Amino acid sequence: MTFFQKHIIDCFFQRYANSTAAPGKRTCISALKLYPEFDSASLYKKKSFLKAAEILEKRGIVKLSWYKNRAHKTLKTLECVDMEAMFRLADKPFPKKVMENIKEVIPSITAPADARRCKELLLFMSENVTPNDVERGIDKQAFKDFAKLLKTLHDNESFTAHKPLPCTRTPYSVLDGITPRALSVMLYNDSKRLEQITKLLSRLLKRAEKEGLYVPNLAFLARSFPETLISGKIVIYFDQSKTPLVNDTGNIIGFPLETIKQIESISAIKKEQPTVLTIENKETFYALTNSKKYTCLLYTGGYPSRAVSALLRVLSKSGFSFFHAGDVDPDGILILQDLIKNAKKNITPVCMDATTFFKYRKHGRKLAKTMLDNIRLIGDEIRSIDGIQEVLSLIESTGIGIEQELIDYGYA
Repeated sequence: MTFFQKHIIDCFFQRYANSTAAPGKRTCISALKLYPEFDSASLYKKKSFLKAAEILEKRGIVKLSWYKNRAHKTLKTLECVDMEAMFRLADKPFPKKVMENIKEVIPSITAPADARRCKELLLFMSENVTPNDVERGIDKQAFKDFAKLLKTLHDNESFTAHKPLPCTRTPYSVLDGITPRALSVMLYNDSKRLEQITKLLSRLLKRAEKEGLYVPNLAFLARSFPETLISGKIVIYFDQSKTPLVNDTGNIIGFPLETIKQIESISAIKKEQPTVLTIENKETFYALTNSKKYTCLLYTGGYPSRAVSALLRVLSKSGFSFFHAGDVDPDGILILQDLIKNAKKNITPVCMDATTFFKYRKHGRKLAKTMLDNIRLIGDEIRSIDGIQEVLSLIESTGIGIEQELIDYGYA
């Protein structure tokens, strides 16, 4: 397959995967969109592109339309007339067939004895598979394997547990103490299959959850062990414990999620309105550890992990006022947005404003288009925070962002 044949086919695949139309509907793409540089290309490349299009037409896969005049004709559009043949040529599974196969296999993996909600979940997922999902690798075997996991959990006496789960234990007593990889071997004789299918089906499971369907708690399958750092002269009180942890020297303390779940409250050693400065990057966190302006500092490590989110909730419940220092770019402001959502409290940004932008602009970095596109994800509530909309406009107009490690917080 030539470069241009592959390019044309890939463009049709992308259009097909993103289309909301019926899978069988013909797809038409203008030649200009397929090859925008055609007019300025060399004669050799022009001929190669046209030859690739004509070969696909001879194979009965596309139909070409031309602009015609007395001097010459120009390629106008390419219409795919046999999408299945196009997938076959690329040696890829045809999404429409895969989606049909998934629907056909559902009755055989949802026996009458299965719980009603398991049936509802599998049926919903099978009916909402998209070409994009198939492109990611979802097929009928993934559904069969997921059904096997559902049955294992359903057969367990604690299947209805909804409480937050630790990473190393499960709410299912039969599986208590078993690691995700051991469970994967037990179910599929493959240590990585369980991780693979839950990742493959994660988007479908989120869609089901949004629709209000029951989705089993699969947090115990996560192979990450979230933790975070906190510093400051604080007292940490634990559930069912008479002995609090008194950090009277303000040392940096590392807490895994499992320990954070046992924290009941946190207070300042000094009798003051407690404040916390959340910090996006580790280098800045360590640099500011001895700061006396805030009661404590919390390292977020970018977007808040489950450990950070849990500690934010404890600090919020304990009456702390929140401040945040992060990168002055779209992701930095989206992290602020996530922190506010998790803390359920107002958070005052520190050095995330136009003054900081202008001060460090010459040392800023050029942002990728994908990051600049993330500006659209920033909500009105965040934009209304003092200074945020102004700095967003500067980032958008210049395409420049400021990394937090460059910023001197001595004057903040």
